[in-house]
Amino acid sequence: MEYIDLTQTISHQMPVFPGEKTPSIILDLLPEDAGYVTHRLESNMHTGTHIDAPFHAKADTLTIDKYPVGSFAGNALVIDVRGLATIKMREEWKPLFIKHTIVLFCTGYSNSWGKESYYYDYPEFEDEIAEALVLSGVSIAGFDSPSPDKSPFAFHSIFLKESRFLVENLTNLEQLLDKENCIFMAFPLKIEAEASLIRAVAMIEE
Repeated sequence: MEYIDLTQTISHQMPVFPGEKTPSIILDLLPEDAGYVTHRLESNMHTGTHIDAPFHAKADTLTIDKYPVGSFAGNALVIDVRGLATIKMREEWKPLFIKHTIVLFCTGYSNSWGKESYYYDYPEFEDEIAEALVLSGVSIAGFDSPSPDKSPFAFHSIFLKESRFLVENLTNLEQLLDKENCIFMAFPLKIEAEASLIRAVAMIEE
């Protein structure tokens, strides 16, 4: 079994989506004779690699801890859309969507992680893709970019309903393009919030 880490590292004062507060990772000041070390984290739930629940798009008021844990893992399809500024729906995707509950889009944009432009110049996905994913029964859509859309965030509004989730800021999706039987896992914290930081991992049967 091979495990591939698909998660960006969270660091102190790292860049975040415009309008959000940067995270703080603070080493607690303890007595010198304390036998342990502790850190504190203050972070928006959309920092780094994270998962959005319908509550994020105001489609529900259910916090992410209320969903069954099995909602966050399954067999995944990985689609190569590298090099495109705008991603349009393709007819050949529809029969593939139907066979999977999780679809991950490899844009290659994670190579820009850490740059100032990362949260501004990312590729956009047409609304038709969100509609096709919904009709096909896909429950999780994932992206190696900050978001599939920009304001007014129509893709989010279309997809984030009825126990469907979006995963953003993935990395290393290129490593999955030639893999079969890919199990994707994106377990959120058991937290009363509209989204959660995650450790996203792919499990590949060799």
